[in-house]
Amino acid sequence: MSAVTNALKLSAENVVLGKGFVQAASEFKQKNGNEQNALVIGPTGEVGREVVKHLLASDAFAKVTVFTRRPIEIEGADASKLVQKPVDFENKEQLERDFAGHSHAFSCLGTTRAKSGKDGFYKIDHDYALNAANACKKANVENYSICSSTGANKDSMFFYTRVKGEVDDEVLKMGFKQASVFRPAMIECEREERRLTEKLAMYALPVLKMVLPKSVGARSSTIAWAMVYNSIKPAERESSIFGNADILTMFEKNQ
Repeated sequence: MSAVTNALKLSAENVVLGKGFVQAASEFKQKNGNEQNALVIGPTGEVGREVVKHLLASDAFAKVTVFTRRPIEIEGADASKLVQKPVDFENKEQLERDFAGHSHAFSCLGTTRAKSGKDGFYKIDHDYALNAANACKKANVENYSICSSTGANKDSMFFYTRVKGEVDDEVLKMGFKQASVFRPAMIECEREERRLTEKLAMYALPVLKMVLPKSVGARSSTIAWAMVYNSIKPAERESSIFGNADILTMFEKNQ
């Protein structure tokens, strides 16, 4: 893949966290002091950029490291906590060295077959995703969260959901202290690039939500909110899978 050089401009100001999130962040910081560091894989995608913003706005982490080929320019009170590093997902040893010293990891890595082709999609969403997860485990990252997709199933007859399911299964078996898989349906956002089918689906979304309000989609900011909130609150179990309705309910209950 060719490198992308145009910077992504973000702002960590005016991020809506909610009472439950703020309380969880405060308790997390009281318990851990200023010793927890987070890393983000795929920080320039629609969910990944929101994860970065929520991590910085939470003030729960001493450092937030993003691994990306595309530079990020961010504004906000905690922007100085952001560390940017280049990434080569095929260099497993370097990944392990770079990931060392981080307690929490958030994987939002992904592409589409339309953009990268079938082989490119598999390399990024399967091989690179698992290279990153394995490197995190070897680097003693304790808390691992990954953004997957609704319908993910390693036995699926559909290529996309089968690949997502294979990765989810492997991550959950790696033995992280806490591993969380998030499976949103349609990701609602203003994409820089949107395919025709996505445009049509967005037009139909309001009607679908009237019939199935918690099943058809979630905003990218809400998905990111849930990923970060879940990582800082006390864990109820070692591994968890959150569907679209779970993500929305978690968000609604903690505003």
